[in-house]
Amino acid sequence: MLRYNLVMLAVGGLTMAAITPRDQADAQSGQSLAFAEHACLEYGVTPGTRTFERCVESAAKAFDRGEPDLAYAEARAARAARKACTSSDNTPNANSGNACADGLIKH
Repeated sequence: MLRYNLVMLAVGGLTMAAITPRDQADAQSGQSLAFAEHACLEYGVTPGTRTFERCVESAAKAFDRGEPDLAYAEARAARAARKACTSSDNTPNANSGNACADGLIKH
């Protein structure tokens, strides 16, 4: 009976691991999100835009992996996309989610 219980426990654990949503596996720590927001704000990415959300998400993942240089590179890429929009007369629009810059840095 003990062997049967252990086998069922192992099978149940493997099943739970297999069906766990990927979103939970990609969750960032609170500290990495705070660092990521700071990095994106520091590089001039407009809060409340899709560009900002992508910047924070990418930078937070990098901070969680222990790669702060990559996190700041993500913020610089978002800033560069914004500058490219403003220099090409496609003014970023915070109300519509900074659509110009969003098209330049989609991951």
